[in-house]
Amino acid sequence: MSNKTTRSTCYMCTEDCPITVVSDGDHILSIEHPDCVRAEGMLEQRTSRLRWINPLIRTSHQEPWKEVPRGEAVSAVAHRLLEVRERHGAQAVAFVAGFTKEARPYLQRLAHRFGSPHYMTESSCCFGSCSITAAVTLGREYNYFLGPSRTRYSSTKCRLVWSTNPTESRIPYERHHLITDAPEVPTIVVDPRRTPLAEAARIHLQLRPGTDGALALGMAHVIFEEGLEDREFLRSYAHGLDAYRRYVSTFTPDETARITGIPAERIVAAAKLYATSRPAQITISACSTTHHSNGVQNHRAILLLTAVCGNLDVEGGNRPWGHRLEETSVDLGAEEVASLGPPLGAKNHPLFVEHYGEGQGMRLSEAIESGEVKAVFSIGMNVMMWPNSSRLRKALGSLEFFSVCDFFETPTAGLATVFLPAATHLEREALIGGGNGRVRLRPATVVPRGNARGDTELVFEMADALEAAGAPEMNGHFWDGDIHASFDDRLAGIGLSFRDLPTSGVPLTVDVSVPEEREYVRNGFGTPTGKVEFVSTILEDAGYDGLPVYREPYWSPVSTPKLAQRYPLVLTSGA
Repeated sequence: MSNKTTRSTCYMCTEDCPITVVSDGDHILSIEHPDCVRAEGMLEQRTSRLRWINPLIRTSHQEPWKEVPRGEAVSAVAHRLLEVRERHGAQAVAFVAGFTKEARPYLQRLAHRFGSPHYMTESSCCFGSCSITAAVTLGREYNYFLGPSRTRYSSTKCRLVWSTNPTESRIPYERHHLITDAPEVPTIVVDPRRTPLAEAARIHLQLRPGTDGALALGMAHVIFEEGLEDREFLRSYAHGLDAYRRYVSTFTPDETARITGIPAERIVAAAKLYATSRPAQITISACSTTHHSNGVQNHRAILLLTAVCGNLDVEGGNRPWGHRLEETSVDLGAEEVASLGPPLGAKNHPLFVEHYGEGQGMRLSEAIESGEVKAVFSIGMNVMMWPNSSRLRKALGSLEFFSVCDFFETPTAGLATVFLPAATHLEREALIGGGNGRVRLRPATVVPRGNARGDTELVFEMADALEAAGAPEMNGHFWDGDIHASFDDRLAGIGLSFRDLPTSGVPLTVDVSVPEEREYVRNGFGTPTGKVEFVSTILEDAGYDGLPVYREPYWSPVSTPKLAQRYPLVLTSGA
């Protein structure tokens, strides 16, 4: 067989950098990729001797595994899920997605077609909370605040980099138009760690973990005290500003220094630099600020600094991502989904469920312990990312049925009774949408090893197996296993089809109208008041504080000093 050269993209993170792969069909001979330590691992991920490439079954998670044909394993999963549904109802089965993200639209469709409202993803403790925070504070057009916050503008006069470390976590950063070592414009870095970016910044605000909200409120205090706010913008486009100003008045530099551990003079200097260097941009991470018990309000306090200084929807500041492609949903209709009942966490986290459109996965342990959930079908699930992971491990071990799809033996797989091997991104085909009006097809570069299959193919297999096991009208709702037909349905809303996409991994750029600056002058902000909500009406209506009230993390040296004596170190992960 002659060698084949395929232009595709890497998926060791979500940047989708271009790669060129030469293979003989079964084996990869070479990979050309950007200079990136993650990319260097993709071939090892595929060829590792530790990779599990055949389906495995056992009678309990304490028993040894037995290899079985793939069809037998998929059929066993289908029968077990239907047994649980027959005894306890479809609501007793949860469908959980971790990484990778490509199959999520299909897994959600599978869960709802099965009859369960309990579809959830790792976004429950990742980007979801930040997205909702931006939407209820600045408006729905800002719900993807993260992406534009990392856009490099030549007109930016100051960058306030908060809780993100692009030089080490967004590699190769030159390709992503991100800030790097901070020489070209004055840069302020907020980070508990002394990262390379923090070392190069003009000001490093090395705060105590979890005190981000207090720091943001303290900076706002300085800006108002010095008269550096954008009064014209606030006069027309701020809701609840008077209450907010009264609240931040208590966060003096000395008080903010006491809470955060940052010297007062450095807080003052940072606030003045940000407020007097316009347009200024806040660059923020996908989730770090919300990994605390007061995370949503902390994140709101940070985002509101953009409004205090009038840096919203101007080039060089923080703009909404008006040219992000929105593919067509392949989920069931809204009424049909609503008829399934409330998803997991709806009672305790109504705004998450309403605005993010899925269950709150951090409630999974509780749901299993209460008997609400009896079985879990998972793809790429990682028990170690859950708060109190030992609690979830114990809960998963008590399920009537638990299956896992992954590449390797993991702590999660150790709790399952069926293991389904996953194809790596080099071995599977995927449709990739996203920002900058781009959509692309990632072609497979080589056949899967062993009996591994792509996550989307697994969902299609499950639909077929469920129908064969007695669940009517499943397979027909999954394009009869035709992945390209599913791509057509997802692309329909932007006027494309699968045949329009280059098969080279190169993105196809679609003309998407980019709103002019200060779109809010014509249309207001996408909040209930049409303004930036310093006092959130949505949060108030749901029974929460409308102001970005600061509270100590549930566990911290301040709120739990006795615990801190036993455990004096505070972990900051995701670095």
